[in-house]
Amino acid sequence: MASLKKRLSSSMEVAIRAISTPLGRMVVVASEEGVCRLEWSEESENESAVGRQHVETAREWVRAFFQKREAPVPDLDIGDLTMFQRKILGVLPKVAPFGEVISYGDLALAAGHENSSRAVGSVMAGNPWALLIPCHRVIRRDGALGNYSGCNGPEAKAWLLKHEGRELEPGLRLVR
Repeated sequence: MASLKKRLSSSMEVAIRAISTPLGRMVVVASEEGVCRLEWSEESENESAVGRQHVETAREWVRAFFQKREAPVPDLDIGDLTMFQRKILGVLPKVAPFGEVISYGDLALAAGHENSSRAVGSVMAGNPWALLIPCHRVIRRDGALGNYSGCNGPEAKAWLLKHEGRELEPGLRLVR
């Protein structure tokens, strides 16, 4: 896997810090603009002080998420996203708050892009902000969880949904 720094603009200075979670180590990457990425990773930390406030806000938000409490949401650095990605990722937290789920098709519809469920799936797979933009809450229309590219894949998605109070049937399907 390419390092986070290499996946970002090579000229952009960023801070990289680790966060311990019940599902494993996460890394927050922040610029002066905001959080560039939040993902499960073994990426090494660096000494940069760039975006220190964004890093600390993200760390506190992640701790609060796992403790099921509110915390300020960090600013996101959305500079590398297409307009379609911005729309989908921006709508998701509004239509699927903590404990709720939405299908790929319904998310496409909510974002004004009817019949774009596959494109929504691609955006979810490339979501740079695990948990902050809750792609784990996007499921298939039939109640099956679908894919999850973070952490331990579908098992992590199931864990996160259970953490948020959702019941699952055997075979990683939501209880309706």
